[in-house]
Amino acid sequence: MKKIILVRPKIGFGFGGAETHAAEVTVKLLERGFEVGIIGCEISFPKKIQEKIEFYQVRIKGFGSILKHLLFLAQTKQILCKLKYDYLISFFRFPGADLFILCDPLFSFLIKQKNPFLWQIRPRYRILLHLEKKALYSAKRVISLFNLGKELIKRFYPQVTKKVFVCHRGIDFQRFNPELKNKKKLLREMMGFREEDYLILFVGFDVKRKGLNLLLKVVPKLPKKVKLLIAGKEGTSTDRIIYLGKVKEIEKLYAISDLFILPTFYDPGAMATLEALAGGTPVITSIYDGTSEFIKKGINGYVTDLEEEDLKAKILRAMENSFDPQVCYNSIKHLTWDNYVDCLISQLEKV
Repeated sequence: MKKIILVRPKIGFGFGGAETHAAEVTVKLLERGFEVGIIGCEISFPKKIQEKIEFYQVRIKGFGSILKHLLFLAQTKQILCKLKYDYLISFFRFPGADLFILCDPLFSFLIKQKNPFLWQIRPRYRILLHLEKKALYSAKRVISLFNLGKELIKRFYPQVTKKVFVCHRGIDFQRFNPELKNKKKLLREMMGFREEDYLILFVGFDVKRKGLNLLLKVVPKLPKKVKLLIAGKEGTSTDRIIYLGKVKEIEKLYAISDLFILPTFYDPGAMATLEALAGGTPVITSIYDGTSEFIKKGINGYVTDLEEEDLKAKILRAMENSFDPQVCYNSIKHLTWDNYVDCLISQLEKV
């Protein structure tokens, strides 16, 4: 039985998208007979699964995200020196991994989107850029979840290109599928929405990077029947803009929504975009969302260039269109966790 060590500060269900992603990989590796160890600060799994995992806890004391980041890397290195294992998979900027899975934004591009000169004046950014470069250069293989990530690495780290491979991440189709669309009218009534309302859904915690402000500028210029549901952020609601905060049963929101919009300024591959499509809801996302490679114009959604007028035009076009929930689902039905983990194992075997 081969042992695989996974690295990330948090891995488990109930955290963010990248943490859930790593948790799904954990479960699939266990199902395939691998021994799995996790080096992290915190994990969250059902009891039966957690009992099968060897957890090597990193305890961090200190202030500031950079200090905690550096302490995590240092303690992880110390723990690894004492372990015997066959493969190391990092979902974090940790150097020397057999597979470095790029599930976080490529920091070099993220800074460019914000301000290309920030790295020169902020020590924090210089440190993160150094850690990213070190992780990419030292990894035996780099896994990008979508083609956008591979193209960005080619652009910012051309020397790494030859060892970058794409493995499309999976979706939980048991939870996210078009079946709930059959209860759309009932669910709307239960949540206080009318059948004639045109509901646009936005999902995200990092709302600045995900482009919520752009969407908020556009909504008042749309027909009055349009209402925007914002999941993941608290705020003061109005008649047309409803803040929902953290939502547990997000699949119900996909079911009642007519359109999902994520005008993100950069996302390696937005989980919410794929969840919406899996739930049968058409999508408008940006050219900087890795999942945009699955958007077929007018078939399951549109891709925006993040110009205000372009986003407005795409929304109006979507409102005139009649999208088939099953077609939306079919466009990504091959993105299973089994296929994804099979791809990862295939890359490990070539290390």
